[in-house]
Amino acid sequence: MMINNRKGFGKFEVLTMIVLLLCIFAYLMYSILGGANKQKYTTMKDNAIRLGNVTATNISSFRNQDTVYLEEVIDEQLLKKNIKSPFSSKDCDLTESKVEIVEGKALVTLKCDQYLIEKYASSSEPDIYEVGEWSLKKNDDSEEKVLFNCIKDGKEIYPNYYEELYFVSKINKDYSTSYYFADNVKDVCEVVSKSFYRTKKKVEYK
Repeated sequence: MMINNRKGFGKFEVLTMIVLLLCIFAYLMYSILGGANKQKYTTMKDNAIRLGNVTATNISSFRNQDTVYLEEVIDEQLLKKNIKSPFSSKDCDLTESKVEIVEGKALVTLKCDQYLIEKYASSSEPDIYEVGEWSLKKNDDSEEKVLFNCIKDGKEIYPNYYEELYFVSKINKDYSTSYYFADNVKDVCEVVSKSFYRTKKKVEYK
């Protein structure tokens, strides 16, 4: 009987060790993956600071010196190429990434894949959000934004709708015009706008 008890106890010890090792492995994997993700958020923050600095330093290069889009910075060759997303091999979003100059400060919005830094001043840590795609469908917790397009010869000239100032900068680029606001674009085409919605939640990474 004593031998049988010892054998049973030995099996229990083995099972306990297996469970303990699995818990340790899970914790280590969580720590490693968590650290890797944190590094990606840090890289995104560093990219936002770089975009803000290069834009603010060369602000006289741009027609609209209040809001400058990443695409305009690239077109001026102030950045040799688009900013790569730290979350994938894709480029960051040209249509939302921008620098707004407010009271002499550069406030940076940078969108890479589904992650968004919004109106970030480099003197503090940024809030980072995970956002969905813009949609005409509204949910209770949706963010709302009015986006613009243009109709010419009965067709929308762009495959997507854009926020107003990017839309105007795109028209200026494509039609060699020099507008500041969407209302002025009526000389080129019929401006249309719609309310779009997307989910937006804060990422805990700090």
